[in-house]
Amino acid sequence: MSGQILVLGLGNELFSDEGVGVVAARRLEERNLPGVDVVDGGTLGLSLLPTIEGRQALLVLDAVLSEDLEPGEIVVYAGAELRREARLLYSAHQLGVNEVLAAADLVGSTPETVAAVGMVPASVDTGYGLTGVATEGLEAMVEAALEILASWGVKEPANA
Repeated sequence: MSGQILVLGLGNELFSDEGVGVVAARRLEERNLPGVDVVDGGTLGLSLLPTIEGRQALLVLDAVLSEDLEPGEIVVYAGAELRREARLLYSAHQLGVNEVLAAADLVGSTPETVAAVGMVPASVDTGYGLTGVATEGLEAMVEAALEILASWGVKEPANA
């Protein structure tokens, strides 16, 4: 891994839409973005610290709990807002992004720039594969991630 920017897809694909972050990360990886490493973080929690360490920027993709939004809606959090407002799913992860970032702070390895793109799941029931709602919203999630990456100076290759 050599990119200064890390895109980290989180989630468990065995719980339907809870795996949306991992699926979105795969879509971004297919674009071969220069200077960007894409990692399927699954449900690895604190074991992701070495992967995060030394990065300039971190973009997290995950399912997000929200009582105010409808399933399939996309949310974007950046910087302090991510730590304050993001309610990323904890059931399968065991640890949320906030806990991983707090641990990175403790060891002095938090990236300077941090953001997250999430989707409100329609279902987190046991079952492999995204629901129709999540599948329909997947492209919007990827586009939101690409907008953040573009604001960080990442340019898509001409053949993407």
